[in-house]
Amino acid sequence: MRHRRGYGVHSPFAYTLLTQVCYTPGRFYAFPRLEEKHPKSAGWFRPSATARLRLLFRLANHRQPQLIAAPDGLTPAEQDYLHEGCLRARISTDMPRGAADLLLLKSPRTNWARHVDETSLLVVTDLRRNRPFWLQITDADATRVTFDLGDIGLAFFNPGLQKQHYIA
Repeated sequence: MRHRRGYGVHSPFAYTLLTQVCYTPGRFYAFPRLEEKHPKSAGWFRPSATARLRLLFRLANHRQPQLIAAPDGLTPAEQDYLHEGCLRARISTDMPRGAADLLLLKSPRTNWARHVDETSLLVVTDLRRNRPFWLQITDADATRVTFDLGDIGLAFFNPGLQKQHYIA
């Protein structure tokens, strides 16, 4: 069963994330400035790309991470949206020595579990291409709550949460 916009979700944590972060209808203060800086006339900028960038902004804004690690690199637009979402975050394109607060992966990594802890958020992009890797993450013992948002997957590792997989 799909849990789009919070329907059928009983966990307060998951409901809040879905309704106030993933599927919030509001526009944020930085969107006009960011969309002006990265105009839609660019070839890579599609409506789905706009939605993905806005989601990255809202995740960074909601979580307020100290360290955002993106070892597969970031486009200038992704970097700007993440930075505007959390101005105090340090954005790194290297794998961190310890755990990252927000770890953004675009391709499979065998050592991903060493770079997350109970406060981390793991974001996996392009789930259609990375489906076996995503299934490995959802099956891991440390993974507690996952959200399959179609093209992006979110994984949380807080041991206080019940193990649950949402398809939204």
